[in-house]
Amino acid sequence: MSSEFPIYLPLRPAALPLAQRLAAWIELAGRPVALQLCATLPLTKTSAGVALGDFDNIDAWRQAGGVRLDPLDWPAMAAYLRQHWPLSTPPRTRFGVTPATAPLPGEIWSDGEGLALELAPPEWALLQRAQPLGWQLATAESCTAGGIAARIAALPGSSALLRQGYVVYSNAAKEEMLGVQGATLARHGAVSEAVVEEMLEAALGQAELAVAVSGIAGPGGAVAGKPVGTVCLGWATREQQRICTLHFAGDRWAVQYAAGSVVLGGLLTLLAEKAGV
Repeated sequence: MSSEFPIYLPLRPAALPLAQRLAAWIELAGRPVALQLCATLPLTKTSAGVALGDFDNIDAWRQAGGVRLDPLDWPAMAAYLRQHWPLSTPPRTRFGVTPATAPLPGEIWSDGEGLALELAPPEWALLQRAQPLGWQLATAESCTAGGIAARIAALPGSSALLRQGYVVYSNAAKEEMLGVQGATLARHGAVSEAVVEEMLEAALGQAELAVAVSGIAGPGGAVAGKPVGTVCLGWATREQQRICTLHFAGDRWAVQYAAGSVVLGGLLTLLAEKAGV
């Protein structure tokens, strides 16, 4: 069996999804991968592996022959992978995995259906598609608590896409900030497609694109018929709307990240359909 190819990432949670994308590609090419968190890179006469981002000894790492990739430069990362880890068919990304068994929560890579995003996360691809249209996004988040808006705000140029976000964790906030009807909450519960539909409609009143999320990220909070990992999601343009309920596996972070990937990927799919891609 081939030895594991190391990918080194800094001690920052934001680096993990990028490292997972890199690892998924290399594993599709047939080499097992080991993700390693570190502040200082291990140096040998011929350093092996990839450093994703900056480290205390990055200059010495490069001098020893190690590869450093910029975690915000997805085209360059894809170019590196195509050169060193070629695939007969570039991977395509689909969203909405139930349960989440994909290399990245909420996404699955395949050689068939889906969008040709390569390494780009959905928020970056959405920014590229929405910017020429002049369209902006409003988010209405419960269980993700602003995480979707934060993923967009982490991108350079994000102000072209992100207009505003609502964090409506409590039922009272859903009613006060978004106008969700108390009767809807009482009849269906906060984790329901009916509530998400009202959240989505309110957000869509502020921008051309909108997403809404309400779910049970865990580890507690399950109720009859709604286990941990149950998330109701919605995404919409002024012309189209999608609402669904998915069940994600994994810990709290995985459920929250999966929800964000699915709604952003859903919007991206709508814009790709609009463009005829």
